[in-house]
Amino acid sequence: MLIYWRLRFNGLEIPDENRLMEVGDGLKVTQIRLGTARLTHCMRWLGLARRAMEIATAYVDTRQALGQTLAEREGVQWLLGEAAMDIQIGRLLTMNAAWKLDQGDFARKEVSMAKVAVADTLHKAVDTAIQLCGARGYSKDTPLEWMYRYARQARLVDGASEVHKMVFSRTLLKEGTDFWSWG
Repeated sequence: MLIYWRLRFNGLEIPDENRLMEVGDGLKVTQIRLGTARLTHCMRWLGLARRAMEIATAYVDTRQALGQTLAEREGVQWLLGEAAMDIQIGRLLTMNAAWKLDQGDFARKEVSMAKVAVADTLHKAVDTAIQLCGARGYSKDTPLEWMYRYARQARLVDGASEVHKMVFSRTLLKEGTDFWSWG
């Protein structure tokens, strides 16, 4: 059951010294918070993605099949390597966005790219870990089954991935080749 609260203030006056920014800048105040909040999600999701890979690598290092460990199989190595690379890419995108915010930039493009890439990375890393751990990965014997359900919502919270893709695609159309500048 959803409960909605409505507050009504009659005659409320806020002294100038207690006001954040200027009158009419309320949306700007909320936008300032959004970038750092989204990067906080990214950091948590990267940690979960790494944990999923730790669970998977521990399993494939010891699981024997047809005379060798799963970790010795080329296909398994490709899956692990791709997930590791995606996690590192997510880390770099997150650090770049944080750096831009630290420089005083709103970093909308950078935050949006980090949010989309890291949400996808989390989903893919957990899915890979479950695949490598087999039925055990999908059972409640590991945290992977919970992580899988959690990973799905990452592509929705603080703006659906499609919304963020529109943000950075608009920036690309506006900036052209400057889109890829570092400064």
